[in-house]
Amino acid sequence: MTYTDPQIPPTERVIEVRERNTTGWVVAGIVAIVAVIAVTFMLTQRSSETTQDELLQAQEQGRAVGVIEGAQSSVASSAQQAQFAAENAARNASAAADEARRETERAAANASQAAQDAADRVAASGDTAPSVDAPPASSPQ
Repeated sequence: MTYTDPQIPPTERVIEVRERNTTGWVVAGIVAIVAVIAVTFMLTQRSSETTQDELLQAQEQGRAVGVIEGAQSSVASSAQQAQFAAENAARNASAAADEARRETERAAANASQAAQDAADRVAASGDTAPSVDAPPASSPQ
C-alpha cells in the first residue's frame, strides 16, 4: 500500500504534443534516390567485352615483364657467381704465393747448406781454394 499525504497537492501531468518533423525522412529519401541513380549509372557504364587485341597486348606486356624479371635475376645471379669466383681466385693466389715463398725459403736454405758443405769439404781436404783476388791464369795464345 502506498501512503499519500493529503496535504500535498496532486502533481499535474504535462503532455507535450509534438508537431510532425519530416526532415529525417526527406534526407533518407534523397540518399536513397542518389544511391539508385549511382547504381544505375554503374550498371549502364560497364565497359564492353575486351577485344582480342587488348588480350594480346596484355599477354605481350606480361611476357615482357617476365623477360625483364628473368634478366634481372640472371644478372644478380651472375654477379654473385663472379664475386664467388673472384674470392676463390684471391684465396688461390694467396695460397700459391705462400707456397712459392716457402719453396724459395727451402731453396735458399738448401743452397746455404750446400755452400756450407762444400766449404767444409774443401777445409777437410786441405786444399786451398783459389783466391778471388788472385789474377786469372793467362791462357796460351
